[in-house]
Amino acid sequence: MFTRSADLIGRRLNPPSTIRLDHRCLTLLHRSLLAVWPEEGCALLLGRFEGTASLRLETVWPACNRWGAGEADMPWIVARPAERDRNFLLDPREQLAAQRWARSRGQMRIGVAHSHPASNAEPSVADRQRAEPHQLMLILGNDREIQAWWLGEDRQVRPVLIDVQ
Repeated sequence: MFTRSADLIGRRLNPPSTIRLDHRCLTLLHRSLLAVWPEEGCALLLGRFEGTASLRLETVWPACNRWGAGEADMPWIVARPAERDRNFLLDPREQLAAQRWARSRGQMRIGVAHSHPASNAEPSVADRQRAEPHQLMLILGNDREIQAWWLGEDRQVRPVLIDVQ
């Protein structure tokens, strides 16, 4: 059910303590996630590892929430559009396009961002079950604050400090 990004194969990944980003990325992240409010917004996070303890977010790739749309394209998911205020689904084709684009620029997918219009910025059980391990989760909560989390192989999340530069 879960696939690992080709960028991560063979890497030993320790949870980072910090995600570094600039104001441009933070602004784009807020705007893209809030654009579909009160539905969940989503985006891919592209960047690179900086040593063993931190990640650098270099590109926010806004994405469409495909939850409940185009079941013919994605028959493995049964979803209703009315549930978009509590769920999101990234199109696999969009993920591949983002990964190709990132690789051509020396970046990789480091995680996914999404919003929780009706709840706080903590990962839900569904978030932990659906997400790819060894990835960053940035979540914009209903208070419009962003929190960062690292999802481990054990499906447990660990908080990550956000450093805006």
